[in-house]
Parts: sequence; C-alpha cells; structure tokens
Amino acid sequence: MKKQLYVNFLWHMHQPYYKDDLAKRYEMPWVFLHAIKDYYDMPWYLSKFTSTKATFNLVPSLLVQLRDYENFDIDDKLLSAIKKEISQLSYEEKTYLLEVLFFAQENTMISGIKRYKELLNIKKKSKNIDELIEVFSNNDILDLEVCFLLSWCGSYLRENSEIVKEFIVKRAFTHEDKIALLHELANFIKTIIPFYKTLLNEGKIEISTTPFYHPILPLLIDLGSAKEANRLVAIPSEYIKLESDAKAQINDAINYHKQLFQTAPSGFWPSEGSIDKDTLELLSQSGIKWACSDEDIIFKTLNKKERNLINKKYKFKTKTDDIYLMFRNRTLSDAIGFDYSRFSEKEAVEDFVQKLKNIYEHSEGSACVNVILDGENAWEFYKKNAKDFFILLYEKLESLDWCKTQTMSEAIKNEEIEEKTIDHIAAGSWINGDFAIWIGHSEKNRAWTLLMQTKKAYIEHKKELDHIKRQAIEKEFHIAEGSDWFWWFGDDHYTAQKGEFDYLFRKHLINIYSLLDVDIPSSLLKPIISSEKKDSFHKLPKNKISVIIDGKESSFFEWLGAGEVRLDRAYSVMDTTNSYIKKILYGMDDENIYIALKGKIRALRDLAKLSIEFGDEEKLEFLITPSCFKNKIT
Repeated sequence: MKKQLYVNFLWHMHQPYYKDDLAKRYEMPWVFLHAIKDYYDMPWYLSKFTSTKATFNLVPSLLVQLRDYENFDIDDKLLSAIKKEISQLSYEEKTYLLEVLFFAQENTMISGIKRYKELLNIKKKSKNIDELIEVFSNNDILDLEVCFLLSWCGSYLRENSEIVKEFIVKRAFTHEDKIALLHELANFIKTIIPFYKTLLNEGKIEISTTPFYHPILPLLIDLGSAKEANRLVAIPSEYIKLESDAKAQINDAINYHKQLFQTAPSGFWPSEGSIDKDTLELLSQSGIKWACSDEDIIFKTLNKKERNLINKKYKFKTKTDDIYLMFRNRTLSDAIGFDYSRFSEKEAVEDFVQKLKNIYEHSEGSACVNVILDGENAWEFYKKNAKDFFILLYEKLESLDWCKTQTMSEAIKNEEIEEKTIDHIAAGSWINGDFAIWIGHSEKNRAWTLLMQTKKAYIEHKKELDHIKRQAIEKEFHIAEGSDWFWWFGDDHYTAQKGEFDYLFRKHLINIYSLLDVDIPSSLLKPIISSEKKDSFHKLPKNKISVIIDGKESSFFEWLGAGEVRLDRAYSVMDTTNSYIKKILYGMDDENIYIALKGKIRALRDLAKLSIEFGDEEKLEFLITPSCFKNKIT
C-alpha cells in the first residue's frame, strides 16, 4: 500500500467569560469582535473545498457568549457606548471609546479604510486622550465608531453584506447608519453556530470541546502537578485540591455540547494542551476517545526528542478505558500562527508544503501531522483576514496525491497510521512543556491564593445556602478557574487591558462573597497586578528555550523563558539615548547557548566588535558583519 501523509488541522476557538453575571453586563467585547471577523470565516474558507477536512475545537464559554451576542440589545460595555448618540456621551465614555476604538492592526485592518486611517493619523499627532477629545468633533467620533466596526468585519461580511460593502468606501456616517450596521452584525452572529452544525452534519468537520470555562485541569486536580512538570516552580504553600471542579468542568462541557450539537464530543483539546495522568483518567471516565497536547509532552514522556515521534498516534491506558493522544507539530503550527503573515501567500504555502514533504519523505510508512493552534488570534496580522492564504493552502493540499486532510476522530481510527501504547504521561502544557505561564510568579500565586481562600469561605457557609445560590457560586468559581486570568498575571505577557482582566477575575470572587452574604475581604479589593514599576534590569532564565538561528524572532514563544538584560532600564534615559543595544536575551537547551541582541544592531555593521567571555577560560571575539545576524558559533 502506498504511504500517505495525513494532516490533522485543529482550530481552537476560545474566549474567556467576559460577563459579570451579577451585573448582567459584558465588560470586554472580544467575543463580538472575533465573531464578526473569525468564527464564521474560518469554517467558510474550508467549506469551499470538496475533500478538505478539519477539527474545530469550540470552547463552551465561547459558545454561551456567542449565543448572547445574537441579541442586538445585549448589555456590553463597548457596544452600549457605541449605540448612544454622540451628543449623549459623557466625558468618561468618550475617553473610554477613544482608547478602545483604535484596537485594530494598522496595516491589515485600519489602512484599508481611508477614513479610519485619517482618524488614526490625527490620533498620532495628539499627545494624550484629553487632547484628542478636544480635537475630535462629534462627527469624527461617530465615523471612528463605524470604521472600527468595519475594520473587524471579516472577509465573508466584506464580500456578502451589502451594508458592509457600502460603508467600507463611505466617508461620513449618520447615527442611523451605525445602528443599521449593528443590527446587521447581530443578525450575522445568529448564523455562526448553525453554519458549524451544517458542516458537522455534512461530515466536513469534527467539533471537539474543552473544559467549560477553559481551566488548566492538572492544576485544579492538584497544584502539585506544577512541580511534577517543573520542579523549580514556586507554588502556594497551602491549597485545596479541586478535582470535583475539574470533573464538573469536563461534564458540563460534554452536556452543553450534546445540547447544542445533538451528539456527544469524541475529543478534547484540554485547555492550553495541559495534561497529566489524572486529567486523562477523568477524560476517559467521561467517555472521551481522544485528546491532544504539545510535542514537548511526548518528548518528555519517552525521554527522547526525535521528530518522528509526533507523527504517530498513542494509546494511553487508563483505569476506565483507552484514550488516544495526538501531539502538536510545533514548527508547522507556529509557522501559521506567527510567521506566515510576514510571507506572501505563495511563499507561505510553498514553505508549509515543503515542510510536509520533508516529513513524508523521511517517514517509513504512513504518518500524521497535527497542526493545532488558535483559530482566531493570528488572522488580523494577515492580509484579508488570511483568506488568500487559506484558499491557496487548501487548494494546494487537495492537489497532492501523497497528502490528505482528516479529522482527529478519523485519525485515531486510521489503521495506516502507526500506533504506540504508553502507560505513563509527562505533565505539562503546550508552552515549554510545563505550567509556568499559569503558576509560579508572585501575581499568579496570589490569584491562586485568593481563589483558595474564597473556596474555604464557601465550604464554611455552604450548608446555609439553597440550591440556586450554590449553583450561582459554583459557576463563579468555574469562571474564575479559567486559564486566561492567570495568563495575564505576571510579566510573561502584555496587554493594554491587563487591569480589566485583573478586575474581572477578582469580581468573580467578589460575587461569591456577595452571594454568600458575608463581608468581602479587603485583599480582593486590591489589584493583583502591582502598580509599582517592577521591571528589573536583569531577569534570570526560567526555562530551556528552543531557537531557530535565522536572525529574527521566529515566533512569540521562541525566547519565552529566556534570561533578559534590559540596558534601557539599567541607566537613566539620558544615558541610553544613543545606545545601540537595548536588550540582550540569553538562554540554553541541552546542547547550545543562545544569545540575541536587540536594538539598532544594523548600525553597528563593520564598526563594532562583539566579545563574549566565559569566565577566565574562554573568550570569543568577532567583528559585527551581516553574517552575524544569523550566526551559529560552535
């Protein structure tokens, strides 16, 4: 039998729960914005092809919110402000709008709308929001509101909505225009979930799920699993094991999936690809047939780092039943997520297919490649919301006689793909093979501590509560256990909305105390994110890193966990005005030491010498030339 390469795409669609249930209000608009840009576009691209298949992982916390946004009258902080007549806006509302309404990528989302680009240029000339409010007329703010909404409209809407097509080229808008557009977008959101159902029933896609509010299951079951994954990580000294919450998050997800799609899910993408032995036991108990994680996990499990290991399927034996495991090809997944937006569509597809061809040619028999990544966050960096890229990619894949796409459930049943049985699994996630993104930093640990303290208060008062209050409280706990809050705590990642994420996390815990009808601890009223500037000049490495020597930062995660020397923070601003090197990154894997210099490096070509000293024993010294921008020293 001729060997084949099977490509298993899994597009992970996820947003945390932005609604404050007690206030009955959405505090952040990201579900709405990605709904009009990504959640329909991604399956729509695939639907144009006859044999291309994929798995879409739809997180329940996203689906619940999508259904809310089908309603034009939804109470969303941003949309409620946009719906107002400009003359009725308070100064605070204008300030809020002028901050949020420029949350769009300039090159791919703003520049194609001439009026939006004009408004952005005015903003760039203003020193601050107060000055911008003085400069912007009411008509300017109205135009900005409409242009912002248009910029988030995906390719489907731009090609199929008459209102969107008309407004994209329009220069001045009325309040009636704005309201008509908002009605159009709410009606469009109503079509998203039915579209997935249609493709599911046609057999073109599989729909998998994730624990309901996207928690890190191993950490819920036992925070000590963080130590199993990385013995150096610091965890709170006292904690409660929340296995019952983990079970509830799994079972609630399965039941909601059944309710929405009239069938049980076969597979799970555990939140952030986070697994350990106990997590797989719980999934198996719930009837789940397959789960996925990152390549690092199988490398750690087998204590080997051989690329062919991720091109097989694995059967993991649990006390209940076998569960299949598929492991993410990081190179191919990250290439789509982080690299190809900088390529032409033709170059990107050629590179992707060549990487597949290399795997195919080096495989002894049929093999599979698991391409797993976010299905919403990368496309704003691509032209036309990545439509041209995906059309060319799927078209190319369909033309190859040695390559086929399939769903994850088809993959585990495919007898051509080599199968291995394993009886243990390393604990970890899709980032660095551990859980350090969600625990270990003082801010992350404080969040866990506040969660545990709130759980203790609930246990103390639980007997006094009726069933309805218990349900409401347990829902707030499940929301607060979501991975996203912990993602933004600490110094791993940055967003201008860190404060909002901090507030929402604490608000869910505050709501529990309100439902308990007991005093809210003062510790919950203080931000977890420190207002003090704690950016140190030198940070030690946190993890091993894996770097491609190509003279560029190949992905956002390439240097994540590396040591960092910030020369721009080591001295005063005056001292570093003319400094060429702003930042030094360094780290290592099992064989190499990696060093990256960031700043005005090209200005040093043929002028400066780089000297690296290893104690008193060894010294490397060389002139900085063009070759140094992607140089490996042995």
